Amino acid sequence: MAQRAQMAQSVSFPPARRPAQAAFVVLWAALALTPAACAHPGDTAAEPTGAAGLTRLAAADATAPEGASNGGPAAKAPDASTDDAAQGPSGRALGKYLAGRAAQYDNNISAAASHFADALAADPGNPMLMRRAYYYLMADGRFDEAVGVARDAVVALAGEDFAPLLLASSAMRDGNPNDAVGWLWPIEANGLNALLQPMLLAWARLDTGDLDGALEALEPARSMASARRLVDLHGILIADISGDRARAGALLDAYLEDGPPDNARPLELIVMLLTHQGRTAEALDLVEDYLAQGPAPLMVSDLAARVRAEGADGVSDLVTTAREGYAEALYHTGLAVNQGQGSDTAIVLMQMALGVNPDFQRAALGIAETLRRMKQYEAANTVLQEIDTTDDPALDYVTRLYLAENLEQLDRIDEALARYDALAETHPDQLEPLVDKGDLLRRADRFAEAAEAYSVAIDRIDNDNGVALWPVLYRRGVSYERAGEWDKAEADFLRALDLEPDQPEILNYLGYSWLDRGENIERAVDMVKEAVRQRPNDGYIVDSLGWGYYLLGRYEEAVVELERAVELRPQDWTINDHLGDAYWRVGRRTEARFQWERALSLEPEEDTIPEIEAKLETGLEPVAEGGR
Repeated sequence: MAQRAQMAQSVSFPPARRPAQAAFVVLWAALALTPAACAHPGDTAAEPTGAAGLTRLAAADATAPEGASNGGPAAKAPDASTDDAAQGPSGRALGKYLAGRAAQYDNNISAAASHFADALAADPGNPMLMRRAYYYLMADGRFDEAVGVARDAVVALAGEDFAPLLLASSAMRDGNPNDAVGWLWPIEANGLNALLQPMLLAWARLDTGDLDGALEALEPARSMASARRLVDLHGILIADISGDRARAGALLDAYLEDGPPDNARPLELIVMLLTHQGRTAEALDLVEDYLAQGPAPLMVSDLAARVRAEGADGVSDLVTTAREGYAEALYHTGLAVNQGQGSDTAIVLMQMALGVNPDFQRAALGIAETLRRMKQYEAANTVLQEIDTTDDPALDYVTRLYLAENLEQLDRIDEALARYDALAETHPDQLEPLVDKGDLLRRADRFAEAAEAYSVAIDRIDNDNGVALWPVLYRRGVSYERAGEWDKAEADFLRALDLEPDQPEILNYLGYSWLDRGENIERAVDMVKEAVRQRPNDGYIVDSLGWGYYLLGRYEEAVVELERAVELRPQDWTINDHLGDAYWRVGRRTEARFQWERALSLEPEEDTIPEIEAKLETGLEPVAEGGR
């Protein structure tokens, strides 16, 4: 029972591609060497600073956990409000700096921005604090404050490679493209700037009326194989906005020769560009092909519906000015770096995009999505609640869905359920609110209610759409099984397997269930073996095979698999408990008791504690008929 409880909690098959999940992992790898001020400003040992400041801040950094980075454990900051006044400006700067570092490690961007700004106010000439202050002020959306600090930073820091981007962005926002060009062209195109500098410079040059210079500026970035598609997309946009439709058409044809866009935002832009060329039928084919690949964001299906109904009139002009194109370049680069420790840099770039183009609601959504990835759900909801979705029903849907999901993560369960219900009612063609509702109820062990939510979702799916149907059938099967309705569960699992043969999660769950019930033994073992073959490093699935051998009385084989499962999932109490049982059956009694004690130390489910304690006291009963 405990094993299936673990499997039930681990079910997670997203029913649709999210709108801002770009296929940029390869591009991110190519840009891994970001500017020093970018990913974690001030983290490099060679950063310039005054002697006293360097000593002071190096001592501060020593308080952080070894190897810590954004998303890691928070550094313990002293209470800066007590002793700072007595210590003078240096003490205040140190206290605020430490508080900022703690907030940084805790991914609390707003607090980090305020603390670093306060530290800089107490020690105005400290270059390290300048970098941290402008970076986190920008991440917090405090554009003008960040730009003010960046102006000081370019004077104080020789070769500063990120602050000029802020100053160029400020110039573009204010309608001064020549100033933007002046800030951008001297920047050395290394690391992240190998992509950013050419694209931003191209848009700035276009805003001065220099189309040839704009396209020429893109050329260095086109040499990066992983970035070429993105750069070429911006080249088409630049030619289109300039009014040179012939050049835009030629560049568009070359782009499409390499294949269609594989992400929602580039797809929307290409559809716009095709309609500008009078190629509306081709644009619709492109969207239909994208939809045929599987569940897609509502933004794409909504676009398809509008093109079908209205033709070119149903396609919005997403980028009409160089300033808007400049913001798109920042946004797209933010998507590219939005992996792992690049999340805070992604937010900085998207905040810059929003600063340059305040109407760019997609950038605001990207910020919220990144905050969600960083588990900053309250901060994400603050951003979501400020997004203007008045004229964009698809954006409104995604925003409301994220708000509900964030409330769930914040354990505000009743509010989340109410939002899922409201969203499901207003969008009767969408699955996600119902699937998310079912997932929430399943995780809360409200299995009968979860099955009901999944059933309503299944009623909305075309029976021929196996890609969308099988994950929901599997979820409902898990819920039925956990609710004690085995016949219904088995039917769902078998139907899901018909739609998706050899799917390892289904093979594992159904195979384990049959073993536990003593049914279809040979087929069950074969199913779990196939699941292990596909997922050899999944500790839960390896445990299923080991426990299956145990239930069959094949104890030596069980020990081999369960030992490997424990290696893969050493902190899982169920697997350690299983290994203890297998050790006992092969006569390794001391090791068995060690594993049971280990299981107890890992906080097992409360109703299993007496059983484990009894095994520690008296061991297992002799083997009953059937091998258990």
